Parts: sequence; structure tokens; C-alpha cells
Amino acid sequence: MYKVLLVDDEPIIVEGLSRSIPWERWNCRVVATANDGTEGKNLIEKERPDIVFMDICMPEMNGLQMIAALNSQFPDLEVSVLTGYRDFEYAKEAIRLGVTRFLLKPSNMDELEEAIECMCANLNLAHFSRAQAARSLQLRENVPAEPEKVARPAAGDG
Repeated sequence: MYKVLLVDDEPIIVEGLSRSIPWERWNCRVVATANDGTEGKNLIEKERPDIVFMDICMPEMNGLQMIAALNSQFPDLEVSVLTGYRDFEYAKEAIRLGVTRFLLKPSNMDELEEAIECMCANLNLAHFSRAQAARSLQLRENVPAEPEKVARPAAGDG
């Protein structure tokens, strides 16, 4: 099951996302919520979610600073930004930081569900790729580096 963290300084947004989305449809569950970037960063480090929905402009630390601070530590973290700010610079920076979706508030349910679908597909692909790589490595480790020479009977031994 994928773990989801919701970070927004508007409690009504966090509550709405938490309650109105049928998370179980995507094998997800909300493990924590935060109301500012610092709390969100701390909860990500503690809970290690797979998916994060976050606002950009929040007290303490904005969403883009939070993503930048966590990218190297959590390279497979799927992030969707949900913001009321239509500033193109925010969108450019979010894309540069690797967010999966950049959604403007108010977002409709179809947009939110598409973002969840996309993030879960990315996670499924990443897990499949890691499993394939592990199997490939295991196969390589089980094959001798040099083929063993098989002793052949000498002529006339037959």
C-alpha cells in the first residue's frame, strides 16, 4: 500500500483531500498531514511516504524549498503541487525539481484522480524496474565468470 502525505497551510484543503478522495482505489492511504513546510519535511523524513500533495506558499518553508531539501534523500518520492499561485516561475521551478503534477486550486476531482493515477503508475514502474534489476543481478551472480572447461574423453577412450 502506498503511503500519502498531505501538506497545505489551509486545513480545509488537507481535510478535503484526505476525506473526499477514495485513496484505497489506488492502494493508497493517508498516513499524515502537515500545515507548513517544516512540519511536512519532518513528517516525510519520519513517515517516508511514497506520494506527497503539497502547496507551494506556506509558512516556515515553502513547498519548493521542501522538495529541493528532500530530493536527494527520497529520489522516488512522487510529488504533486496543488497551489493557488499562477506564477509561471513557480511552475518552472517545480518542473525543474521533478514534480509529477502542477495543479492549480481549485482543482476538480478528475485532475486530482489523474495525478494520483500517474504517481501510482510511476511508483509501480519504479518497483517493477528495481525488481527486474535485482533479478538480472541475481542471474549474473549465478553464472560463472568464465565457462568451466568440460573434460572431454580422449580419442579412443570411447
